[in-house]
Amino acid sequence: MIEGLLVDLDGVLVKDGELNIFEDAPLFIEFLHKNNIPFKIATNNSRRPPSQIASILREKGLDINDDDIVSPLSVAPEVLKEKGIKSLYIIGAQTLKDYFKEKGFDVKDDENVEAVVIGMDKSLNFHKLKVVTTAVKRFNAKIYALNRNLISQDDDGMLFPGVGSVAKMFAYACNTDFEHFGKMSDLYNDVIFRSLGKPVEKLGIISDDLFVDLKGYGSIGLTTIFITTGKYRVEDIKDFEPDYIFNSLKEITEFMGAD
Repeated sequence: MIEGLLVDLDGVLVKDGELNIFEDAPLFIEFLHKNNIPFKIATNNSRRPPSQIASILREKGLDINDDDIVSPLSVAPEVLKEKGIKSLYIIGAQTLKDYFKEKGFDVKDDENVEAVVIGMDKSLNFHKLKVVTTAVKRFNAKIYALNRNLISQDDDGMLFPGVGSVAKMFAYACNTDFEHFGKMSDLYNDVIFRSLGKPVEKLGIISDDLFVDLKGYGSIGLTTIFITTGKYRVEDIKDFEPDYIFNSLKEITEFMGAD
């Protein structure tokens, strides 16, 4: 029996980058509250700070608190400061740059930095590719990715390389490695498992991501629930078989015992 849940955000609760929710999402969250099932919205979405994501979701009808959201931005600033890193070049939206500035980092526009932080950047261009490559090769900047997602889905339904794939490209080009702050990293998992307070074998994860989320968390003992409302389809299942497959949150709610 599942006693706690990790619930993915994109493709599960929300359908696009504007965080418009699926119509059955409010009922699902209400069911979790009603049945005292602890949950965390475990997301790799770093386009906005966790508190801003929570605020938008409340406005759209989800009964959640700020601390229900765990994202890479929940752990990244603390880790970078522990490593003594002060200057950053950021691949990502302006909101991401502003967030790190607010956390006390020197966010620069040139290659002379101590680390590169890679997030989702829909304006990634040749100049940015050169800056990051030069920062890593000539200034020994470390590469940090906000997650290790292989692919992501845009609002029009088309797919593009995920943050993890972009980070891996830079790491390969510079003959180095990268660290990430997203799901399945030790730091992220420590935050989320401590907050749920349940043994992993009593937890489940609901996600549209077959590889980073379901295969990853399944390998450490969580019950895996694949939902087909996001970027992957049933035909994408290859060397990993989820424990359950559903086509909507309504189906999951009914499966878990809603009236």
